[in-house]
Amino acid sequence: MSQNKSIDIAVIGAGISGLRCAYLLSRSENKNIKKITIFDKEEKIGGVLKNTYINHFRLEHGAQGVLLNRESFLKCLQDLKIENQVILPNQKEQKRYILTSTSCIALTPNIFKLKKSGLLKFKDIFRIFLEIFIKKPDKVNLNETLYSFFERRFGKKFASTFLVSLSFGIWGGGSRKMLLRYTSPKLQTIEYGYGSLIKTGFIHLFKKLFLKKKESSPKGLASFPNGMEFLIDTLFNELKNECLKNNIELVLKLNSNVNLIKSEFNFISINYLKENILFNEQYHCVLYSGQPWRDQNISIQTTELNKEELDKSFHKLKNIESHSIAIIGLGSSNIPENTSTIKGFGALAGEWSKDILGTIFVHSTYPCHAPANSNLFRVLLGGDRNPSINQKSNEELIEISKLRLFETKIIEKNIHFDFTHVIKWDNYIPLATIEQDKVLEAIWKMEALVPGLFLTGNYMKGPSISDCLEQAENVSKNMLVYIDFLNK
Repeated sequence: MSQNKSIDIAVIGAGISGLRCAYLLSRSENKNIKKITIFDKEEKIGGVLKNTYINHFRLEHGAQGVLLNRESFLKCLQDLKIENQVILPNQKEQKRYILTSTSCIALTPNIFKLKKSGLLKFKDIFRIFLEIFIKKPDKVNLNETLYSFFERRFGKKFASTFLVSLSFGIWGGGSRKMLLRYTSPKLQTIEYGYGSLIKTGFIHLFKKLFLKKKESSPKGLASFPNGMEFLIDTLFNELKNECLKNNIELVLKLNSNVNLIKSEFNFISINYLKENILFNEQYHCVLYSGQPWRDQNISIQTTELNKEELDKSFHKLKNIESHSIAIIGLGSSNIPENTSTIKGFGALAGEWSKDILGTIFVHSTYPCHAPANSNLFRVLLGGDRNPSINQKSNEELIEISKLRLFETKIIEKNIHFDFTHVIKWDNYIPLATIEQDKVLEAIWKMEALVPGLFLTGNYMKGPSISDCLEQAENVSKNMLVYIDFLNK
C-alpha cells in the first residue's frame, strides 16, 4: 500500500467503550487518521450511562458510580482533567445492610454482632475462622466458580449469605455460574500467595497500622454532581477538541442502526438504516463496541472461504448468557425532620428473594442527587432472581419495589412517593461462565478472519465502567498497530 494512506475509522456504539476508544485514537500521534465516524442506534450518546432528573431527583440508568481506585478510571479522569469534579459517597453514611425477608440488618466486621442479628450461628463463625487452616489446592481448578471458592474457604453459610448478596449488586446474581478466574482473579493470586484470605487481611491491617506508608488516594464509588453522564459528555467534548486539533473529521450518526459489517477488498463496508433508508459506507478500520447477544439483527460477513468459521464465532457471541435488570427510582420529598429515615449506602438481598436484588439509599449516599429532607431509593429487580422481570408493567415493578422496602422495614407503609421512575435493561449484564474461554477465542478468530475489525465491550474483561475503559485502552493500541501496518 502507498505511504501516508488516509485512514477512515468507524466506531459502532457510542457508549463508554466506543467513545473512550475513539478519544484515544484521536489523541494518538498517528497522523494518518483522517476521519472517525461514530454510529449509534439510539438518539443520544452514552449507552446506559444516562440519568433521569425530575424535581431535583436524579436516577442513574446504569452504574451508580465507579470505584475510584481503579487505574483505568483514574487515567480517564486525568486525561479529561476532571479529577476535581468527582464526588464520593457521604463518608458518614457508609453503612451497608443485608436484607432478610422481614428485616434490614446492618453489616459489621464484628461477626458476633452478626450472630446476634441471626445472620450467623456459632457453627458458622467457627467455620469462618477455619479458613486460616484451609490448604490451597494442589492444582488450580480453572472451572471453579465464585460461589464454590467462597464455600470451600469459608463454608456454605458464608457463601450463601454474603457472597450471593454481593453478586446481586454487581452482576445481578450468577455466583454459582461465573468463573473465579474471570470475575475475581486476585482471589486466586492471594490464595496461592498467602494461603488464606483472613491471614492476608490481617497482614494488610498490620501494614496500615504500624508501617509508614504514603497517604493513600481517596477511595469509594465515585460519581459526579450531574451524574455519570457527565463523564460521557466530557469524553465526547474532549474527543471533538482532539479531532479539531489533529485535523480529524468527526462524524456522529445517531438513530443509525448498523445491520451489516462486511469484509471487502482493502476495506470494510457497513450497511446501516436511518429513517428507513439503507446506506452503505466503506472504512479501513471498524470498532464494534456493541453487545452481540442484544444486537440480533447485525451480521458480519467475509469471503466464502472463511464464512463458516466466522458465522460459528459470531454465533458464540450472540449466545452469551446475560441478566436482565429493572431499575426503579422511588423518591419522597418534604419529609418532616423528626421522621425516622434509614441512612447508609444501601442494602442487598439474599437467596430468599424472588425479585429484589438490592437498593441504594441515594439520599444519604449522594445527597446532591436528591432534594433536601427527602428519600430516594434506587431499587434493583430481576437478575437471576427473576429473569423475566421486565415483562411486568412499570406499575407492577413500582408496587413490587414499595412492597419489598416495606416488608424489610426500610420504609413505612403509608409513605407517599412523588417521584417514581422505571428503567428496563433486557439481557444487559453478561456473565463470565464456563463458556468464557470460547467467547474470547471467538473474538480472536473474528478479528483474524476480518482484518481491520476490532471488538470491545463489557463482555471481555467485566461489566464495570473501569473494565470497559481498560479494554478500550487495549483495543485502541491494537488498532493503532494495524493502522501503522496499513501504511507500510
